[in-house]
Amino acid sequence: MDDTFQVIQEKLVRMLEHINELKQLSSCTYEEYVHDIKLKYAIERLLQLIVDLALDINNMILAYLKRPPASDYFNSFIDLSEIGILDVDFAVKIAPASGLRNRLVHQYEKIDDKIVYNSVKMTIEDFSKYVDIISRYIGV
Repeated sequence: MDDTFQVIQEKLVRMLEHINELKQLSSCTYEEYVHDIKLKYAIERLLQLIVDLALDINNMILAYLKRPPASDYFNSFIDLSEIGILDVDFAVKIAPASGLRNRLVHQYEKIDDKIVYNSVKMTIEDFSKYVDIISRYIGV
């Protein structure tokens, strides 16, 4: 296996670990999420880590294919759709996760707890699918 694909595979394994950790926390109610600061921070951090890994993978694939780097995180998903790795509709659906990631990391604005809480299920579903797609692409 190519060295780049080996690193991508390792990142996919870590992403799956984080997705499974997020699944374990996802049964909490909104009230539990809002009032348990450790739970809240754990969920926020897992969301960030999952998206960060995807962004790294996207940029590694673009570099491997000798494509220019994505203009921003959002477009890294779109760029993968333009080269046929991600379905366009899926890329458009998953790309906004980069915006949530930026708000969590940089605290550009007050974080809307409802948006974060409601993104957990979608993150689990969409990034599990992302792992499957990228795994097939790199041949594992």
